[in-house]
Amino acid sequence: MIHPNLYSRSNLAAMRSALNAELGVDGYTPVATARKPLFPSPHRTANINSQLGHVTAFRLEKRTQTVRAKLILLAAFAILAIVPLLLSQSTSQSEPEIKIASQPYIPNDNGAIRVQSTIVDVNVVVRDARGQLVSGLKKEDFEVFDQGKKQIISSFNVELAHPAAVKIPQHIEIQAPVPAPPTPAPPRFLAMYFDDENMSTADLVFARKAAESFVKKNMEETDRAGVFTSSTTVTQQFTSDKQQMLATLAKIVSHQRSSTFGATSCPRITPYEAMQINQSFDTHTDVFDMALAQAVQCNCSIATNDPAAMATCTVEQAGLVRTQAATVLSLSEQFAQDSLGVLGDVIRYLGKMPGRRMLIMTSSGFFSRTDKVQHAQDKMIQAALHAGIVINTLDAKALAAEWVGGDPADGPPIVLTPSTAAAASGSGKVVISTGTSTGGMNALQEKILDDEREVSSDSMAVLASATGGKFFHNSNDLEGGLVQIAALPEVSYALSFSPDDLKENGVYHNLRVRIPGRNGVTISARPGYFARSQEQNSPGAKFLKLNEEVMASDTLTGVAIDVTMQSEPLGTGDSALKVNVHVNGRGLSFKKESDSRTERVIFITVLFDMHGRYLAGVEAVMEMNLKDATFVQITKEGVDAKATLNLPPGMYRLRVVVQEVTGGRISTTTREVQIR
Repeated sequence: MIHPNLYSRSNLAAMRSALNAELGVDGYTPVATARKPLFPSPHRTANINSQLGHVTAFRLEKRTQTVRAKLILLAAFAILAIVPLLLSQSTSQSEPEIKIASQPYIPNDNGAIRVQSTIVDVNVVVRDARGQLVSGLKKEDFEVFDQGKKQIISSFNVELAHPAAVKIPQHIEIQAPVPAPPTPAPPRFLAMYFDDENMSTADLVFARKAAESFVKKNMEETDRAGVFTSSTTVTQQFTSDKQQMLATLAKIVSHQRSSTFGATSCPRITPYEAMQINQSFDTHTDVFDMALAQAVQCNCSIATNDPAAMATCTVEQAGLVRTQAATVLSLSEQFAQDSLGVLGDVIRYLGKMPGRRMLIMTSSGFFSRTDKVQHAQDKMIQAALHAGIVINTLDAKALAAEWVGGDPADGPPIVLTPSTAAAASGSGKVVISTGTSTGGMNALQEKILDDEREVSSDSMAVLASATGGKFFHNSNDLEGGLVQIAALPEVSYALSFSPDDLKENGVYHNLRVRIPGRNGVTISARPGYFARSQEQNSPGAKFLKLNEEVMASDTLTGVAIDVTMQSEPLGTGDSALKVNVHVNGRGLSFKKESDSRTERVIFITVLFDMHGRYLAGVEAVMEMNLKDATFVQITKEGVDAKATLNLPPGMYRLRVVVQEVTGGRISTTTREVQIR
């Protein structure tokens, strides 16, 4: 029996490249790339196979001495296999005659905010002055402005997280219409990103408990949640299985990295201090003098009673302070770029998911006031805005107090003694400026640590505000904070409009939503969207036609197909729909080669809700390179494509599209289905 199997790593890329050329498009397979990969780089790949079950390709490239990984993630929603109806021949030692590659199907421009045929969708949440959700609003209550210009709202829906069941009376009069049920909120993808490389063990334990509580009490049945970490040691792809989420969360531990040289360092220079020392390299400042006094106290004790030796030692320690400050600043900059780099991978991966998408970043913060970190941060914001992703951030530091002298994880504090300042000041070589007393230096040290805590949260605040999210901080109630920023609002409003004179230039458009006459309300909505460019609107003709048919509802019969469905639970207990697509072999347009016959077939199986919103789908590309005997059998028996789509119970609209690439013919069918 001949079984199609997944391509080898080399053949997989070759097949897709050939298909891209035939369709006239580039990048048929989404590949997540970034400065640092979402999943482990080569020095962290020990457990990648156990963490990721859907990784089918892993390639490495080296740029500027940094090895980066590119991963092709397949079948986030469904597992699809093509099974030919063959009963003979075994080719276990030869190249398979039928090969398949599959991946989640993502329609063009999906998401909570998008431009699709000049339609922009915006989801709005309204709260009163007490923070309570405002319900009962109507279309005429809202105003939407695009680049400052008022727009006409063309579509309006009230979406409820938990719509009440509509009671239908036993006896219905003909004149009384049955009330329509309220519109439920569409499915949501929730990415939990733990910056475990910038969280202490204590901070991470509290953050993890908050996440576990959220999963148990607040995760909706329609939510698909995933877990990602900046260390890339723990990864959970999107799932609705709460027990699987809890098991993954339990594995997260702190991998905190310190740019301050840890408990053995003296002086102890924080990134904020390092920046101030570097900015005033040729002058003495209180911050420099405080670090110098620490260095002298730790490293010049043997020269306390020898002014000449103390002078020499103090000069040496001044050089040490400057060198250490430069190193600390460089390390903190690299660590921050690492955290943002993995965040970028999560954004790209989440951006390929359908429906609403939210990212929750939990971190104790990192220093982000250098130009390189600011640039990386701006790139993350732009990527999130392009993908229509809201970033909510949770400060895991809460209200815990720091020790004077540094974080407890860095060892005991360095408390300056009066003799240190006196000895260093009398050295004659390096003078501690401004006459700051030892007590004043210890007070300055405490103030700098307070400032360090504040500035370490800057990036989280900016990421949230720039993407329309929330920043929860300065509170020990992390559980309540996570619910506040991540729980699905009980009521929200879905608005749509068609922008006037929208140009295909890829320009960012600022959005503003108003409710005239309502004072004291807070409106949460996406801050803007990117117009599509001419390149984005000009894909290959065949590829464009294929995607158009997925989103359409007509029936085409270019290829003879037969579709059967069955609703049954998976082994995990999750509800699912199993779909079988049979293709008549006589309808395929094989191309005659020297000693074989070739054909490519694309299968796309998707589910929409009853309001026509895309929910889930999978696409597969099958390449056939058949010998004569196999060709005869395929022509006679045909092939079957089997897909399993995991969604909650309910009514859906199934859309199946099949295209044989050689002849370009397409067949489509649409069915209403019920998942039990």
